[in-house]
Amino acid sequence: MEDLRSQQLEALEAAAPYCEKISRAIGNLIEELSGNRQQDTDEYMTSIINGLNWIVEVYNGTRDLVNQNDKVIDKDAVNDCVKALNEAKSASDDAKMAEAFKGLREFVDDFRAAALKLTSDTV
Repeated sequence: MEDLRSQQLEALEAAAPYCEKISRAIGNLIEELSGNRQQDTDEYMTSIINGLNWIVEVYNGTRDLVNQNDKVIDKDAVNDCVKALNEAKSASDDAKMAEAFKGLREFVDDFRAAALKLTSDTV
């Protein structure tokens, strides 16, 4: 059991700085989707989505630790944002994609804060 916890903490240590980078990138993407679209916006979005997928995988592997005392991450809210993003992408609706990314950015920021708190508590 202690081995699992140490693996989870190690994953959270790796995730925290990555979450910060993805959060900044999402902010840039939201700006692009809000009327400042660039030639590479779709490629940029794809790379951000790939990063988000990794963050979700880490969250899934650490969910019990992250939410052990309080419900820090509302998985249903994150799923709603993912669903909204998929629908907006299918409709090529930049404004709705920007809104969905705002919710996903909140998830990333909340997960980063939880990761930092948990890893600093063990030092």
